[in-house]
Amino acid sequence: MEQNIVVLVKSDPEESHRPVEAIRIALGLLSGDHKVSVVLLDKSPLLLGDMAEDLVDGEDLEKYLPPYKELDQTFYVEKVALSRTNLTESDYSIKPISMQEISDLIAQADRHLIF
Repeated sequence: MEQNIVVLVKSDPEESHRPVEAIRIALGLLSGDHKVSVVLLDKSPLLLGDMAEDLVDGEDLEKYLPPYKELDQTFYVEKVALSRTNLTESDYSIKPISMQEISDLIAQADRHLIF
């Protein structure tokens, strides 16, 4: 049964393993028949930057991110977080969204996971 799932990542990847774990879990959900929206807040957009290997569990992140490109998965990044992290270039599809749009995504979801 297809579910609409939002994975909200707000932990700091410079200090916690939780953001990389969120990426891993979201990838597993994407491999099923689910619609998965990955939303990055605060410092979590650093996951998509070119210095990702320097983050906590960065070596694992390098294994989990490439399939997102192959699946043409879009990452939703909160606009203020995007400007704070200076993520000007990324190999991944990024859609800047407002907090209201994030609220709407969560409200429409069948399930949500917060990391």
